[in-house]
Amino acid sequence: MGFDPEFVVKGYYNKVTIQDRNNSIKTISTTEPLNTIKDLVQKTNDQSYRYLGGAVGIINYDAIRLWEKIPKDHSKNMNDKTIITEPIMEFGIYNDGILFDNKQKKSLYFYYDKNRVDEIKISESKFDKFTISDIKPNLNEDRFTKIVDKAKKYIYDGDIFQVVLSRKFSFRADGDYLKVYQKLRSLNPSPYLYHMKMNEKIVIGSSPEMLLRVTNDQVETFPIAGTRKVTDDEVFNQRMKEELISDEKELAEHTMLVDLGRNDVGKVCDYGTVHVKELMEVKKFSHVQHMVTHVVGKLSKKYDMYDAFKAIFPAGTVSGAPKVRAMEIISELEPESRGPYAGAVGYFSFNGCCDFAIAIRSIFADGKSGFVQAGAGIVFDSIPKNELKETEHKANAMLTALREASK
Repeated sequence: MGFDPEFVVKGYYNKVTIQDRNNSIKTISTTEPLNTIKDLVQKTNDQSYRYLGGAVGIINYDAIRLWEKIPKDHSKNMNDKTIITEPIMEFGIYNDGILFDNKQKKSLYFYYDKNRVDEIKISESKFDKFTISDIKPNLNEDRFTKIVDKAKKYIYDGDIFQVVLSRKFSFRADGDYLKVYQKLRSLNPSPYLYHMKMNEKIVIGSSPEMLLRVTNDQVETFPIAGTRKVTDDEVFNQRMKEELISDEKELAEHTMLVDLGRNDVGKVCDYGTVHVKELMEVKKFSHVQHMVTHVVGKLSKKYDMYDAFKAIFPAGTVSGAPKVRAMEIISELEPESRGPYAGAVGYFSFNGCCDFAIAIRSIFADGKSGFVQAGAGIVFDSIPKNELKETEHKANAMLTALREASK
């Protein structure tokens, strides 16, 4: 948990702004905003915890255009003036904070320059009112079917093997988003739970999927592909698990994404060190079970955690394969830019470790408007109606949390 960062850093395609606690803003011309983050993240050798202060924030999916030539095909949509005027990454630089060790059931306050523990106030366990209205998808069934069919033609033509197409569910809301976060934690507990407030912008999430973790010299990623329901009936759950691990389509798709993950990790790791620790293990979450693979490698001394991030971002599980061509097709077919959806939420720690979740199963708000977004992996034999249902299923926990919080 962090509060009142020393600096707020916003990265754009051609500049970075750095705002201090006195609201003084410095602007730097650059096309590589992660270098500015790197300069601000001081070093410590303390490895007692993976996170001990550093840069905490979010990197938009659209930041990939810093490192790959993906066309901007959304200029026809008025919302996409944000591609130019809105930051594509935003971080707070935190020199202190509170760590919660859930295993040992204790908390720790750490600091570097100044002990601000007396400034921490115990908050009351009550929430202000929250209201929501007008949840609307940007693609109805007919429009979504058309872009799925176009994607399948690219697959038939040999351009790609798979592409992830998403739908955005926009809403109007007002009130206390902590109430929404409480509901989401209860409805959809996941390995990554987060609530970040950056002025008017709020990101709330319960992501099941790690994009990247770097600890000392170990690089990790966890591709997730393949989903089945979880209920209170263990016999049913076992049947769903067996169905998942024997589904040739699911296995082929997962294998493709594992190969993509291995290739990405291999870009920054020593030759021969990349290996699969767990392959196609079925992990049970609150409402679903996923097929998961654990890919690891040893980070080359030529590279650091920032290089590792750029090598792996964005995940193949939210783009497709081959990744760059899939992203070009996403840019063509989806009606507006993704913004933070399918980007990454996490931190670059002062001690050289980093940990980022894929920004899925998340709620993104700005002022009184917001959205939830969810995708489906399209392959050669995809049925549009089924893929539409998958986007609705994946968005359901977040939309339910919003509705429940407004009661």
